Order: sequence, then C-alpha cells, then structure tokens
Amino acid sequence: MHADWQHRLLVVGLAWLLVLSVVGVLAANRVPASEVGLRMQAGPGAGVSDDGRVLAIGPGSGVAILRFALPAPDPGASRWVVWMGRDPLESLWLEGDGWSSTQRHFFAPAADEGVLPGGFLLALPGDWRGPVTLRLHASSDERVSLRPRVMREANAMQLARRGVALESAIYAGLFVLALLALALNSAARERSFLALFACTAAGLVLLAAQNGHLYQVPGLGVLAHWGMSGLWTLSLLFAASALQVLLRYAGLRGAVGARRWLDRYCLVLVGLACVCLVDLQALDPLLSTLVWLALLGAGLLAIATLAGALRRHVPLATASLLMMLVTGTAAAVRAGLSQGWLLDAAWTRFGYQVAIVVTLAILMVGLLSRIGEFRNERDRDQLARLDSERRMAREAARADLTVTLQSRLRGMDGADIEWTAFRLLLQHLAPQVPADWAAVIAFGYHGHDVQVVEPDACMPRVHDLVAMRKLALKRLAMQGTPLQQVAQHDGLPCIEALVPLSIRAPGWGVLLLQRSGSEGFSTEEMTLAGEFLRLATMQADDSMAAAQLRRSAELDALTGTFNRRSMDHWLARTFAQAHQQRQPLSLLFIDIDHFKAVNDRLGHSGGDQCLREVAAALRGALEPGDVLGRYGGEEFIVLLPGRGGADGREVAERLRATVERHAFRHENQAERMTVSIGVATRLEAENTPDATVKRADQALYSAKRAGRNCVQVAPAVFT
Repeated sequence: MHADWQHRLLVVGLAWLLVLSVVGVLAANRVPASEVGLRMQAGPGAGVSDDGRVLAIGPGSGVAILRFALPAPDPGASRWVVWMGRDPLESLWLEGDGWSSTQRHFFAPAADEGVLPGGFLLALPGDWRGPVTLRLHASSDERVSLRPRVMREANAMQLARRGVALESAIYAGLFVLALLALALNSAARERSFLALFACTAAGLVLLAAQNGHLYQVPGLGVLAHWGMSGLWTLSLLFAASALQVLLRYAGLRGAVGARRWLDRYCLVLVGLACVCLVDLQALDPLLSTLVWLALLGAGLLAIATLAGALRRHVPLATASLLMMLVTGTAAAVRAGLSQGWLLDAAWTRFGYQVAIVVTLAILMVGLLSRIGEFRNERDRDQLARLDSERRMAREAARADLTVTLQSRLRGMDGADIEWTAFRLLLQHLAPQVPADWAAVIAFGYHGHDVQVVEPDACMPRVHDLVAMRKLALKRLAMQGTPLQQVAQHDGLPCIEALVPLSIRAPGWGVLLLQRSGSEGFSTEEMTLAGEFLRLATMQADDSMAAAQLRRSAELDALTGTFNRRSMDHWLARTFAQAHQQRQPLSLLFIDIDHFKAVNDRLGHSGGDQCLREVAAALRGALEPGDVLGRYGGEEFIVLLPGRGGADGREVAERLRATVERHAFRHENQAERMTVSIGVATRLEAENTPDATVKRADQALYSAKRAGRNCVQVAPAVFT
C-alpha cells in the first residue's frame, strides 16, 4: 500500500471521528431549558460535594436527600423526571411521602429502558408541584459519583438519544475496524491483523459493558452475574490484547527480550482477569487496587513501546504515541469523573472511548504500513532465496557440465572431441539461458572447422548466417569482448548475443545466441554463457592433449603407424572378436627388400625417410578398417578384418605394386623400393594370433627365398 493512500485514509478517518466527537459532545452538553434547581444532603453511606450537586456513593449502599421545587403542572408538557448518567450501580431508586419509584439496575436493565439505555430515568408523579423532598437510594461495588438532574421527560429523552447516538457511533467505528482487521487478516495472512481484530472486538465488548448496553444483548446478559468483576475482567483482557497489537506494530517480533517481557505482562493481565472471574467478594477491595495498578502498568508499557517504535522510525509512530497519551489522559479524566472531581459532560464521560477508536484506527493504518515493510522484506528475502537457488542451480549446472564433459570426452578420438564438447555445452546451456537457438562456430580449432547448432532444425538458418557474415563474425570474435545487438528475423526484432571463443590464432570461433523480442540477455546470462564456453574449450583442449598423448604412445614415432605394443593389442582383440563372431581375418607380414643395403648407401637419415615413404604408400593403399603397424626395424604388419585368403592375397598384391610404383627422392636422387609380403588367414578354431602370425612369418620367408618383391600365401601347415 502506498504511503499517500495511507495518509489520505488516516486523514479522512480522523476527520470523521473528530467531527462525530465534536457534534456529539456539543449536543450532549446542551443544558435543557426546563431543568430545575436541585439541592442534596448526604445521608448514611453517601457524600455530597460542596456545591451540593454531586453525590458520591460506594463501595456499598448510600442514601441522599433531594430537595427541589416543581412548577405548576403544564398540560402541554411532559412529566418531570430525575435523570442521571449511567454508572455501574447495583441498584437505584427514589422514595418519599409514601411514593417509591421503579428500581433501576446497571447490570440488569429493564425492558422499558430500551435496547441502548442512555442513562437512569426515574419518573415523578405528574401531579406533584411545589417543594419536593425525596430520598435517593443507591448501591455500588465501586465508588461512583452521581449528578441527579430534574427535568422534563422529553428533555431527558433528548439527552439520552444524543448520548446513545455518540455511543452508537463509537460502536460502529469499532465494529468497522474489527471487520477491516478480519478482512485484512484473511487477505494478507498476517497475524498482526488477527491481533488487531481481537483487540478491537475486546474494546467493543468492554465499552458496551461500561456503558451498560452489553447486558441487553441476548446471550451476554449472563455477564451481569459478575458485576464489577466482569468489567475488570474485560478491561484487563482489552489491555492484554492492546499490548499484543502494539508489540507487532512496534516491530518487536525480532527483539526477543522486549517481546518476552511484554508477553509475560500480558499473561499477568490474563491471570488477574481469571482471578476476577472467581468473584471472591472478600478480595474485591484488593482486586480493585490490583486492577487499577495493572491497567496503569499496561498504559506505561504501551507508551514505552510506542516511544521505542518512534526511535525505530516506525510509520505513524508519532501519531500513535500522541493518541495513546490522549487516551491515557481521557481515561484519567473518566476516573476523575467517577470520583466526582469533574463535571459530568460528554467529553469527560465518553472522551476516552472516542480516543480508543481513533488510536485503533491509527494503529490499523500503521500496521498496514508495517505489513508493507514486512512484505517488502519478505519479497527481498524471497528474491535473495530465488537468487541463491538460481546461483546454486547454475553452479550445479556448471558442475554437471564439467563431469559430463570429462566422462564423455575421456578416451574419445580426436576427430570427435570438439563437436561433442560443443554439443554438450549447448545442451546444458539451454535450460539456464533460454534462446530461440544457440550455435558454436569454430574455424581452425585443433585443425578442424566445427559448427554445432541447438536445435538441429535451425542448422540451415545458422549456416546461411555464417556464410553471409563470416568476416564480420571473425572480426567481432578477434576483439574478444562479449556483446549483444538488435537484429531481425522474418521481419521481427530479436536480440543476438555473441561470446568469443578463446582459441589460438589463426583459429577463431564464437558462441551465438538469438532470442525473439526486445528483451536482451542479462549480464548474468552472458557471464554464464562465457563460463560454459570456457569450460567446454578447456575440457576439449585437455581431451585433445590426452588423445595426442595416447596417440604418441600408440604410434611409431618415425612412421606414424601403430607401434609393436599397439599391434599386439590389436592382434589379440581382433582375433578374439573374429573368433566370437566367426568372421574371417587375414594377416599380412611385410618386409622391405634389401633395406640394409639402402641404409648403408643412403645413411640413417635416408633409411628413415625410406621407412616413412613406404609406410605412407602402404597407408594410402589400405581401406578404412584395415590396421597398419610397424612390427620391427623394416617389417610392417597389416590386419584385414572380415577378409579371407583370396581377399588377403589381393590386398597384398595391391600393396606390393603400390610400393613398387612409389618413387621418392633423397638428396636429388630418385629411389625405388620393393617389399615382400607373407599372407596368412585365421583358421576356424584359432582365437589367438600366435599360430596365424607364425604362418604369415613363414610365408614372408618363402617370398624372400622366391626372389623378393612378391607375395606368398601360407598353407594351413608348413612342412
């Protein structure tokens, strides 16, 4: 709720209450023109003020003598009555010269007094005139001060209606505040409004009881049984509920010490209220003192609590504190009226009730402001929690990406590392940074050009975009700064983000993201995309380095073919697989003819070049799936999975012819080489390479004895 709205609501409410109070006070204070003078004389158990107009009764019973003179009867005027304000009297009646009035009871109103009795009205006989002397009998459990007034019944009823109108306005204000508090509690789910509802409801019941109206309500007349003890109980419960409202309004929910003391004092008030309900008459004098002290302590605690709220700059704390002081002052004035120290006027009798309504209204507006603060704080906490959860989710995504890259790239062939790394990057980035499409374009990365798009359906669009803007993308990538810019797709605006790929020159690459609409990528999203890209390139670089290390361990450093150890692994694995699948397998043993003479003639460098040239020629003549390795000094071995003896011989002849045709130059001299090849095929029962290798080796020696530069196929058994 906005502050200006709160202030307008407060101003309107206070103005309404002020106008209502002023009108009620002025109306209630009008002195009827028909009132006659009255003199009193104290009797047993009573006291009269010096001016003879105020009668003090209680605790207990008392009698006073009333003397006044009535004018001659007026047929057009209403009868004469004795009128008094409604104070908590156990009984009240008049008698004199054999006449006795109807008894009136504060806690048991008569049916003829109406639903909302405005005062005590005792009618006098209509034929009385001249001097009149009456005895007034009254009893009360608490000291009260009465101001009897003799006036026409019409004027008394007018006074009663004006007082009832003011009381009704007070009840209506409290009832509306209670409904608002209940509605706000239901809407905001804030227990502060529930406490305010309880306090307002308790205040409504208390004031109705203090005005003598509660006992006319069906079902609540039973409270009359407790008399003054019931009024004390309601006062204590209202004070306890008011302290609970102030505790929440002043923001003491976080101050454990202050809240503990306030809660304890509220328990003391509730406990004292329970003692009052026991209704032990012997304790009434002590209870009366304890109740007044407890209420005084509650008032001081309330003022201290609001003073603390003022120091903490709680909204409307100044107005609440001032109204609390006004309420305390008005309550003291009402107590002074009960002692007979002040005149019986509307502002002295009902001023504290009006102040209670205004104070509760201010507290409600203040609670609305506090709820706004609480909600803002809760929203901040929720945003912080969401931000923390988002960071945790992104940290988990980073960790998951790292683990996935490590597990998927481990042992992968170098040709697939970059594509796999970037595919995993895009798959893990999509939930964290929503986009219409994302793509990684890299040129010259580990010697490869890579283009990965997510989703795959956008591949043609990205391919066309790269073809048209390759130079511009390269220039932006070389700047090394992430950026985003407005673009268009199908005539609609979109945001395009570019994150450079950190790779060695002359290679370059970028991560491209595109999102429809005008809402760009946040700084956090751009940072996350850069971190994911860094993780992917780092893992790809590590995996590529590991692949190269494995390759250097598996390959012959001179020829680039598999070395002897790798070929032994290939032989064992391939033979076991061929035996399990019942597939043919041929093996070729290749030896360079007269290599020692070549090595002597050309030197070691020439011999090394010869080995490299022969290996290159053999590699070029083989098909995918065939395995070539250097098995010894000038010996090579070839595995032909899936090929039998005839196919093996054909491949061997092709290799021999390829080497024979291949010419290389060494120190500007043309050199030619030939090879001898032995061929052997796995027998059906063989699941290890030993026997086949032995037969191929024997076939190779047969080729050498046959004049070299030829192919020999091993029979099943050499003799």
